[in-house]
This record gives sequence, C-alpha cells and structure tokens, in this order.
Amino acid sequence: MASKPSERFVWAVEVLGVQPDDHLLEVGCGHGVAVSLVCERLESGTITAIDRSPKMIDAATRRNREQVDAGRATLETVKLEAADFGERRFDRVFAFNVAPFWLEPEMAIGAIRDHLDPKGAVYIFWDARHFGPGRERELAEELAAALRKGGLEIDRMEVGDVDPVPAVCAVGRP
Repeated sequence: MASKPSERFVWAVEVLGVQPDDHLLEVGCGHGVAVSLVCERLESGTITAIDRSPKMIDAATRRNREQVDAGRATLETVKLEAADFGERRFDRVFAFNVAPFWLEPEMAIGAIRDHLDPKGAVYIFWDARHFGPGRERELAEELAAALRKGGLEIDRMEVGDVDPVPAVCAVGRP
C-alpha cells in the first residue's frame, strides 16, 4: 500500500487544475506520487512521466501499476534532453525540484516546446527549504525569470503554505 502523499504534491496537483481529458508530462517523477494523484483526475487523458533514474521509474511503475496497465500512465527512464516524445502533445508539463528548469531553462524548455499544446502551460514547482522563511515570493520570481529565459511568458505564480516547507510554482505559456 502506498503511503499518504505529501502536502506539496497534493497542492501541486491542485495548482495544475487537471481536467479529465488532459495530456500531461511530468519531468522528474521520482516515486510517482504526482502520477498517482493526477491519474485520479483523468478519464480519457494520460500522463507521461520521465525520470533519469531507473530506480525511480521502477518505484513509480510499482506505485502506478494499474494506471500503466490501463494505458493511462506511461513511465520512461530518460534524461529530459534525450527524451523522444514522438507526436505526443501535452496540455500541461510540470516538474517539482528539477534542476534543468532552474539551471538550464533554454535547454529544458527547448526539449518540450514542440510537444506543448499551443494553449498549454509549463508549471515549475520548487520547495523553499534552502531559501529561508518569508522568501517564497523571491523564489517564485527566480523561477519565473528562468521560464522567461526559456522563452515563455509568465501566466501566474503561486505560493503554497505546505509542510514541511512552503512551495512555489511559476506557470509559463508560449
């Protein structure tokens, strides 16, 4: 039995506003907690989740076996810059604490740009554990700057007061 998801993932999926027919991409899915939460909201939609770690994809696959078998979730071991999404298009692309979106936004956004629906959005989440109390808005501004550097326009920024530390999200659109 999977453990109870952390508040930050529950909050993140709320911010995503997943619709039943959405097609999503999660970059850096780890244990697949967000995949599970997203799949609860999908009907005809799908989620593709990637992670560079085979151990994480194995864990995410075990956690989401029913969704994988049903074709609702696809999990792949691959680095973002090497991913081949073929003809897939995504309504929402999201990542939580995934360094390339912060450190190499041109590469990260470039890797997904052709697969983002023209009305789609990129959601970059980060927890504020290394930023110090009260500096969440500053962190959100830095994430927004990274998305702009990657060629996106900022739609909005969110701050979540979640345990164990606050989290932020910058949402960018083409």
